[in-house]
Amino acid sequence: MLAEMALWLVTPANRMTRRLGLVTESVSLWARGQRQRKAWAGHHARCRTAVTETMEALRQRRTVVILGSGLLRDVPIHLLSANFERVLLVDAVHLPLVRLRMRFHRNVELVTRDLSGVMGWLSGESDRRTDPLADLAADSMVDLVVSANLLSQLAWPVEDWLEDHPAEAERLPADLPARCIAWHLDDLRRFAGRVVLLSDVTMTERDRTGTITDQLDLMRGVALPESDESWDWPVAPFGEEARDRESVHRVQAWRDFC
Repeated sequence: MLAEMALWLVTPANRMTRRLGLVTESVSLWARGQRQRKAWAGHHARCRTAVTETMEALRQRRTVVILGSGLLRDVPIHLLSANFERVLLVDAVHLPLVRLRMRFHRNVELVTRDLSGVMGWLSGESDRRTDPLADLAADSMVDLVVSANLLSQLAWPVEDWLEDHPAEAERLPADLPARCIAWHLDDLRRFAGRVVLLSDVTMTERDRTGTITDQLDLMRGVALPESDESWDWPVAPFGEEARDRESVHRVQAWRDFC
């Protein structure tokens, strides 16, 4: 717990990023990943394999863009750095642990960006969504884009904000969380290069008898095309969140989304 608090304090982030809970979530994900290293290993391996095999099929390897780079557990960062001229890691939060690791990769750049595009809208600094990927989508040197388990994460901070700020929520669309998901899919379709989309799409909660106690559509009703493959990710095995309850997410992968 002390390590998590210290990491939260030293992580660079602006005020709105912290208010939305993105630093807290990043630190919590790091801590849970440490505890559930074995349980999550299969999920991370399948994500890395999807990216690796897509990369191997490319004719050119100039720039690769990782959207939602996070802790880099689900992307083969060393392989990407060795094969591409330029690697861009794009996320709202880059923990110091990641910043330190990337210092040893001269062709890796950290880009801090609100990939939902709605932070300014939520805070009242703008009256619409801003385009978070206009410059990158226009870059003809981008040969590979990976949306790395980001899609489902775009909705919950907005949902929490709307619930916690009812007065401000009146000037915002009620379906803004779902719009954030749909907008990201549209953002991906603008890239000329190959796009790999990795995302958990549903959450199922079970007790020890196997009885389903809760289910959630992580896409908030947004339709997705048929994926190339899918698997289960035990996000919270028994004992992680509750002694007699587990939470399993269904993950889907698209190796050529666009």
